Amino acid sequence: MFTCTWIFGIVVFSAALPRRVHAQPSAYPPNITTCEQFERSARFNPYALIDSMWKIFYFWSNNTELTPIVFALAAKNRVKKFKSIFEARNPDMEIEWEKATLFMNPRAGVEVLFLYASTPGAFRAIILKEQRNKARPYPEPLVKFADVRMKLVERYLGMMCCEDLTAFALARLGEVPKTEESCKKAADAIGYQGYEGRSYLHLMKENDEL
Repeated sequence: MFTCTWIFGIVVFSAALPRRVHAQPSAYPPNITTCEQFERSARFNPYALIDSMWKIFYFWSNNTELTPIVFALAAKNRVKKFKSIFEARNPDMEIEWEKATLFMNPRAGVEVLFLYASTPGAFRAIILKEQRNKARPYPEPLVKFADVRMKLVERYLGMMCCEDLTAFALARLGEVPKTEESCKKAADAIGYQGYEGRSYLHLMKENDEL
């Protein structure tokens, strides 16, 4: 099963975070938001994401990414390069490349291509992750898939991973809430409930205490 560790992962902070079990539906919190509920009446425009750097300021997961995140439209040449890397490992797998909509780079060595999946903000994501922890020459990138939902609420971006029902709230880099209270208030607008949420400020404090 895919989890968002593949897209959003902490290296420095991971030892400080409590473990949660996401693998079995029976372990989900009661009344957890589903992807169907999350995407209901969702508003999403990929053009609103580009030309800005984004930051996760609140998350409902046991991992996140603290560095700025960049989105870009799926230009033909970039999709062609991505496709060639993918097909080198998966020559017989059929992918609807014509539905490529958006690229995301959450951190160095990870590239995510979002394929439109029928409704606004619904995507099938393909993740290429370089194996930079291996000795040179690096082996071919690892490949994973995910069902992702995204929606724009006010000035914020909500993102949910359907496999493990984790979620993330993002803001443009210059508009990131600066206090715990403002992080929680802005995150509430995303419309997610389920796992216990934490802010990026909480993680920074934990790191300082290590």
